[in-house]
Parts: sequence; C-alpha cells; structure tokens
Amino acid sequence: MALFEEIWKYDNVYRLMTANPRFEALIMVCPIVNYGKENMIKRMNACYDALKNKGYNVIRAYNEEFNSYIDLKKDLSPDIIFYTSPYKGLIDERYYITKFKKKLTVYVPYFMNSNKDYKMSCNLELHNLVWRRYSETEYHRLLSVRYAKNKGINVVNTGYPGIEPFLHLKNHNTKTTRKRIIWAPHHTIEPVGIIFYSCFLKYYDFFLEMAEKYKKEVHFVFKPHPLLRNKLYGLWGKERTDAYYHLWEQSENMSLNEGDYVDLFTESDAMIHDSASFIVEYLYLNKPVMRTLNGEGLEIMYNTFGLQCIHQHYLASTEQDVEQFIRNVICGVDPMKEQRSRFINESLMPKGSPSQNIIDDILDSIDNQILYRN
Repeated sequence: MALFEEIWKYDNVYRLMTANPRFEALIMVCPIVNYGKENMIKRMNACYDALKNKGYNVIRAYNEEFNSYIDLKKDLSPDIIFYTSPYKGLIDERYYITKFKKKLTVYVPYFMNSNKDYKMSCNLELHNLVWRRYSETEYHRLLSVRYAKNKGINVVNTGYPGIEPFLHLKNHNTKTTRKRIIWAPHHTIEPVGIIFYSCFLKYYDFFLEMAEKYKKEVHFVFKPHPLLRNKLYGLWGKERTDAYYHLWEQSENMSLNEGDYVDLFTESDAMIHDSASFIVEYLYLNKPVMRTLNGEGLEIMYNTFGLQCIHQHYLASTEQDVEQFIRNVICGVDPMKEQRSRFINESLMPKGSPSQNIIDDILDSIDNQILYRN
C-alpha cells in the first residue's frame, strides 16, 4: 500500500516480484486522511501518477467520483500486504493492519532510523503485528530486540532497499555550469516528543538571499519534508505558505521538488539539511553534506548510528557557516571526502541486494512455513 511518492521504497522489490512467476504484484495507493480531504485527494493522485508513470500496475484505494473505497479483502484478496508507513491514523482504518490478522503482512521502514524515539521507530502496534519487518542494518534489528514488545521476533536484517539506487553510482556530470545544492528542511518546526530537527524558521529567508547572491554559481533546490507544508499552514496560514513555496519556482536558479528524490540526489553536487533519513541516505553518494543546527543537543535526539552519520557532515550553527559551505562547494573544496569514503565502505554498505534479500526471505519463509525467525 503506497502513501507518499517520497516514502515509496519498494521500487526494486516490485521489479523483482514482477519478474518472478510466483508473484503477482499490484500497488494500491491509499489516501492520507489526517490533513483534510483536499490534501487527501491531492496526495493520492500525485502518488498514483508518479507510480503509473513508472509503468507500474497501480490503482487508487479511493474513488473520488463515487466517494467509495476498495474493499481490500473482497475486491483484491491479497496473500501478502506490504505497508509503507507504521502510523495508525494516517490511512483509513479499514486498511490498518488489525483488519488483516490472517494475511501475511510486511513492513520495510521508509527511512533509515537515526533517532532515539524507539517507540516510534520499532515499538508501534504495526511493528509488533507484522509478519515480517525488514531492518536497515543489524544495529536496527537489535534495537527491535531490545525495545519492541515482541522482542523483534519478526525482524530480519536484509539491508535497506531505499539506498539501492545510490549504490555504485559513477560521477554524474550535469549540463549546467552551476553547482546544484539541495536545501532539505524537516517538518518539526515545533517539537514532536524529543524530536526537534527543523531549522526552517531560522533559514527560510536566508536561502532566498543565498539564491540571489550566488545566482550565477549555484542552482538551489528546495526539497521540503512532505509534511512541512501542512505544518506551515497551521503556523503561517495557507496563503503565505503557498506563496513561499511558489517563490522557489520563480527564478532560473531556484526550483521546488516535492516528489521522488533519486534523480535529484544523483544530479546534485551537495546538500544542506536538518533531516533524519537524509542524514544516512545522502552519504551513499559521497558528496559534501551539511547539517544545520538549531541549538538542540544532537545526542538527545539521535541514536549511536545517527550520531556516527552526523560526524560525516559539516555542521552549521550560523548563517556564516552555511555560506562558507556554499562557497566551498562552488570551489570544489571538500576536506571530509576521504573520511566519508572510509565510513561508507566500513559501516554503510549492505551485504548483497536488500531487495533480493527480502524476496529470498519471503519465499524461503513461505516454503518452509516459518512464521517468525530470530
């Protein structure tokens, strides 16, 4: 079940299934129901269009014309259901895991977890109920063993399929003389539990200034978290928020990206962010990357794995720090490159293909009637 295009991490799993006669793969796009109907329709159609454009076998769970939902059990009767998000209340209750206790259910995290909120990362209801939960690394599997109610009995370490497009990439030469720098702000403009990543309110005007100052040297891409717009609606109002987003589409050296980011990452030269998943994912490209700081202690929010990844970042406490990073990217100065290379090779590379590992485990488990595996 797909939700946002941005958190769809099953591309290669889907392709492997369609190539295997033992599977018949179908993607059902479920609408997000917790931010109103207008947002629900917009997000569902955007995700549907993105997956349809990839040539995938995809349907919408909700029919806008008839105001009706697909009955998953009666209309489709799947044998295996893949979830893309663990959060209850995000999709309509009729598609939540508790309605499918007799089905084989699978969850792959939509990001490589780097934070200390262990309930949200490995001990929600869905985490404990799914038949299979495939972990990003052995470190993450052991977090489930320690913090999940079911002691991680359903967790198998396969590696994270979301990073496969970034493995073994050759240098990508863009046709423009400008450097492409991504700015990716998180949605936590207000704290969510212990999580308070966002520096958006500190830098939203500054990045517009940088885009104007370095318009000949840099193309800036605004890549906000998919929930940031809705959070800003509550703080700024819809008119001001939409106007700000629109600003990023008004200049030849600025752009807005709210969709899939594989090509964006591949074609970029550097990134500045305060994200969670990008702390890990962007490292695989071994390009300069900066984490902006808002004064909150990183050791309070990030787990050991996350802190190790942050140590491969340039850090910014001030606007001057950010601008110096931009200048270094323009000049090709990257003193942390060798350090990042070692960390990637020693700590981040998966064993084999994560997607193939997932397919192999599913088939092996079914063939051998394995319910759980330690």
